[in-house]
Amino acid sequence: MRVLVADDHTGFRRALVTTLDLVNGVEVVGEASDGEAAVQQAVSAHPDIVLMDLSMPGISGVDAMRRIHRKAPDLPVVILTAHADPALEREAIGAGARGFIAKGGGLQELVDKLIEVVRAEAGEGTAEA
Repeated sequence: MRVLVADDHTGFRRALVTTLDLVNGVEVVGEASDGEAAVQQAVSAHPDIVLMDLSMPGISGVDAMRRIHRKAPDLPVVILTAHADPALEREAIGAGARGFIAKGGGLQELVDKLIEVVRAEAGEGTAEA
């Protein structure tokens, strides 16, 4: 599974990338620290899935996701955020997010959700947001 990680917190993003690189079958193909970079890399790196923070500088994670879906409509985006706000979750899901994960969750939860979404996109099951 090829993953693009987009998060503006450098330390968190690097820790997440380092951890995901250790997971068998997961390859991090790019990192982005803002919404514009996330859009560019989503198109150029050809990931299987994008893991994106909602709060990004420049354009928000939701706006970046909308732009990604205009350029790559079938590319799933899973939102990763520290915000436990149902309104933000509804906005993200309404914009096409395939999942919503709290940053405080464990690595296994994150990896399981990414696998679930990629499999659902491939027609191997269903993913719930």
